Amino acid sequence: MTDMPSLSVADRIWNRAALDHGGPNPGPGDHALAGLLLAHGLIMNGGVLHALEALSPREVAQACSGYRFYDLTAVASLVEGAQVELAALADSDIPDELENRLDEGYSRLVPSDAVLVEAFERHYESSPADYSRL
Repeated sequence: MTDMPSLSVADRIWNRAALDHGGPNPGPGDHALAGLLLAHGLIMNGGVLHALEALSPREVAQACSGYRFYDLTAVASLVEGAQVELAALADSDIPDELENRLDEGYSRLVPSDAVLVEAFERHYESSPADYSRL
């Protein structure tokens, strides 16, 4: 039987944020990461507008706070701007152009999960006290 490598503390914190919303007693970093990952997963699944339709206003705010926490302010601004544009449409049909523009904008800012991983790892390395103990 081959031993599987054990996960690093950072990997375990990431998994806790993704799978357990940051855990039972999240620190500010756990809370930020959980919100960011929830939104990112939905965006990767169905696009920016899909995420905004699936998330509560509180969850969108938490996601945007998470992006800002990790110095991804342009991503937070894109999501907040999309939220404003979506609200302005009310019950109107969503133009394909809007959906495409938002998804392309997100893809430019977050071309891969590595962008988020690097931002988290950089922050965790400099501020481990922002995360609750495992």
